[in-house]
Order: sequence, then structure tokens, then C-alpha cells
Amino acid sequence: MRRGHLHSVVWVVLVALLTLLVLSWLPDIKIGGWQMRRIDLLSDVRGDSLLSDGATEMLETLSVAEVQSRIRIDTCRAGMTCIDDMADDEERGMTPLYEALENIDSLGRPVRIAVLGDSFIEGDILTDNLRALLQQRYGGCGVGFVPMACDSPGFRRSVRQHSSDGWTSHHANDHGGYDSRWANLTGHYYFASSGATMSLNGVSYLSRLDTCQQSTFYCMGNGTGRVTATINGTRTQSFDLNPNGHVQAVSVNGKMGRVEWRVDRDGGLTYLGASMEDTHGIVVDNYALRSSNGRHLRNISAQMFADLDQLRHYDLVIVMYGLNVAGRRASEFASYHDLMVDGIERMKQSMPGTGFLVVSVSDREEKRGGGFHTMRGVVSMVNAQQRIAYDARVAFWNLYTAMGGEGSMVQMVQQKQANLDYTHINFKGGARLAQLFYDVITWGHEQYHRQVTKGGGR
Repeated sequence: MRRGHLHSVVWVVLVALLTLLVLSWLPDIKIGGWQMRRIDLLSDVRGDSLLSDGATEMLETLSVAEVQSRIRIDTCRAGMTCIDDMADDEERGMTPLYEALENIDSLGRPVRIAVLGDSFIEGDILTDNLRALLQQRYGGCGVGFVPMACDSPGFRRSVRQHSSDGWTSHHANDHGGYDSRWANLTGHYYFASSGATMSLNGVSYLSRLDTCQQSTFYCMGNGTGRVTATINGTRTQSFDLNPNGHVQAVSVNGKMGRVEWRVDRDGGLTYLGASMEDTHGIVVDNYALRSSNGRHLRNISAQMFADLDQLRHYDLVIVMYGLNVAGRRASEFASYHDLMVDGIERMKQSMPGTGFLVVSVSDREEKRGGGFHTMRGVVSMVNAQQRIAYDARVAFWNLYTAMGGEGSMVQMVQQKQANLDYTHINFKGGARLAQLFYDVITWGHEQYHRQVTKGGGR
């Protein structure tokens, strides 16, 4: 190579290195809804901690003494990672769910669980198998609540959904035109033109999903409207919707494998979704919002929380956000802690009698040192989520530990239970994690039942 050419190559390499070093100090960049991964040129020679000293001090693992000062945890059987219930005397951890399960035959309604999360549970991954397992044990049927329209309806296998033209979708990730006053727990809401339809068909993908006993349609606002439900393609029932400023619900009953809801006349209402479920047993609702870190919970109106509590009371709300924060800078761990505690507290105020469970992030890998290793920041995020549960006085389950801890996502990829992004599980992996989740929930209920029958209380 000529000297002049070598000189040019050296300069190109130096400029490239300098550019990468500068980019590594830039904050996270979002282009549209896509989160650009931060460049870290020195990742292989840097220490594992992504946290500054101040952030580490604030988010350090709770000491045994701190946890035991509030924790209520039953002795786990071998190999199980039990739920740490850190609720105070208000009993806003697992107790509301266990009490509801104890009285399931006399409640006069289903026991309801809401699962709030990001793309990790999108498409009903994990929650579909958790729902099936719980319904096999406690009764119930149907997929539960489904948003009015879906960006990828074919991806979700627990229900066949079709939404016609005529729906305008808004959600918390929109860059404009979004109004949090109308948003449900996923941060979604919809407008409709007259004639818009959405249909839900039962499936045999998992047990108890082919038919249901009740379908409920949810909308809100000060407008008027008229909707018609068509059950099994033959029987119809129409409802006039009157303005009251609150969430309204209209229901049809009877054994149904298919239901279609049609907006006959719209007078300015906002639409949320519809359900397929039972009038008893257990219901598990999937509220997934892709790319979310849970920030939208801070902006959902107190009225929305209160209205849903009246119409669709949840015995347990499971909070599963964090994967979209785990690889970020230290300062965002602190802000994530604050916004999640605030969001949970707002829900608690408007949803009395509901329990809350914070579930940690799963394992997530990054390429480092020529191989895939647990992303630096994952363990710190798990610690932060334990601190969130402690400070919000709710329950906590360490999914990261339950699935095997460090490097467990690599094993799931090798076993074809997770995607090649080393972050997201597939349906096979969801079934595996759902079994772990089911085991720990039912184990906790069994311990609660033994204490209640012995008269020991909690």
C-alpha cells in the first residue's frame, strides 16, 4: 500500500473512532416509535455497573432487615421464587386476590386480574397460558378485555379479532393528537364513524377460549350513540348510549362463540374495547402497550381508574414494565422509580380493594466480549423494581430469578423459547414462564387458605 493511501486509512479510522466516542455520550434517541440503541464503544472494558454512585445508593438492593420489616412471605418449596408481599396494613399486595379466590363461589362476579406491560406480553404472550391455567383451576372462560382495534390482530392467538374501517386509534405513544383523559389502562382509546364494527371469535388454541357467557362493550364521553351486538351471527340486541361523562358498559349474555359489536350511530363518544368472559370463575385481561415504560399511568385520569373500578373491579393489577429502561443511563433508573411509584399510588387511590404486584424484568442479553451476556443494568433494574414495590407498599415477584437469573435468556433462545433479539420470549417461552407464575400464585393462595382455615389471619 502506498504511503499516501496508508495515511488516508489511518485518518479515516481515527475519525470513525472519534465519532463513535462522541456518539456514546449522546442521550437515547427516538426516531418515530423506534428506540435507537445507545452506542457504547468501551462496553467490553468498562465495569459492569451502569449506575453512578448516587443512583446506586438510591437503587441498591433492599437489606434483609428492610424487607423483613414489612414482608409477608410464605416458606417456599424447593426451587420456587416466591412473591414478596411488602404491603402495609392496608393490604394492597396479594391479599385482595387471595380473599377473592377464597370466596369465588359467592362473589357474584368473576375474580379479575389485569396485567399491564410492554411488548414482552404483547399478543397475549405469557398471559394466555397464565389465563388458561387459572381458568382450569378456578373456572371461567373467554379471553377477557380486548381493545377496540389491534395493529396486528393475527399475532394474538387467544382470540380472532376483526375491526372494520371506521375506527381511529390513539395511544400513549402518539406524538400528537393524544388526550390522556380518554385513555384506558393501556393508554388506548378510539373514535368511530357510524357503521364501524369489531368482532371477537372464540378459538380452541387453549382450553376455555372457544365460548363464553358474556360480552361487554365499553365507551365513554358526553356524546350519544347506539350500538348493536350480534351473537353467533343470528341473535341481535341494541343499546342506546346516553351522555354522562363516565365510562359506560352494556352487556349481552348467553353461550356465544362469536360476537360482533356495531356502532349504528355515533354522536361523539370515545370507545375503549369489548370483552368475552364468564360471569364467574377468573378473568385475566392483557393490557399491553409496545415500547412503554409505564409513564402513561401517571397521566391516566383518576376518573378512568374509578370508573373501571366500578364497572370492572380488579382484585389484582400486575405491573410489568422496565425492559425499555433496563439498558439506559443511571439517571433514568431514578426517574423510572419515581414515575412508577406515583402511577401505582394513583391507581391505589382510585381503586380501593385492589391488590398490586410489581413483576421484575426478565433476563435480557447484550453482545459483549464475543458472546451474549446479561445486559448491564438488568440486575439494577430488578433492584429498582423491588424498591418500587417496597416504597409503594405492594407485592413483588422476581421473574429474573425465577427464570434462572444471569444468562437464562441465552438458554431460552437455544431452546427456541425466545427470539434472536435475546429480549422477547415467544409463545413457547411464554408457556414456560406462565407455569412458573401460576405455580407461585396458587402456592401463595394455598398458604393463605391454610392460615384462614386455622383462624390465623394474615
